[in-house]
Amino acid sequence: MSLAKYSGWYLLATGIIHNTIGLVTGWGIIAGIHADGWWNSIQTGGEMDFARSAMLWFLVLGFFWMMLGHLMQQWLNHTGRPLPAQIGWGLLANGVLVAMVLPASGAWLVIAQGLLILLGGRKSEPAR
Repeated sequence: MSLAKYSGWYLLATGIIHNTIGLVTGWGIIAGIHADGWWNSIQTGGEMDFARSAMLWFLVLGFFWMMLGHLMQQWLNHTGRPLPAQIGWGLLANGVLVAMVLPASGAWLVIAQGLLILLGGRKSEPAR
C-alpha cells in the first residue's frame, strides 16, 4: 500500500489548499456576503449572484474533500485494508473531466490521488 496508506491525508490537504485559495481569491465576495448579513445573501436584489454562488460551492466542495479525506484515513487506519476502488475511480473520473475543461487547475492533484488509490489497492499476484 505504501503511499496509498496516506490517501486520506492527501485528500484532506487538497481540501485545505482548495479552501485557502478560495478564501484568498474570493475574499471580496465573502466580504460582500458578510456585509449583507449572510442570510439569503447569495441572491441580491432578487437575482442570483453567480459569483457568490460559485464561491459558496467552491468552499463547500473543499469542506467535503476534507470530510471525505478524514473518513478515508479512518478507514485505512482502522481496517488496515486499501480503500475501495470505487473511490479511486470516482476521483480519477472527476479529475479527468475537470482537467479537460480547466487544465490550469488542481484537477491534476485529484487525478494523482485517484491513481494512487487504484494502484495502491491492487492485490499482488500470487507467486506461481
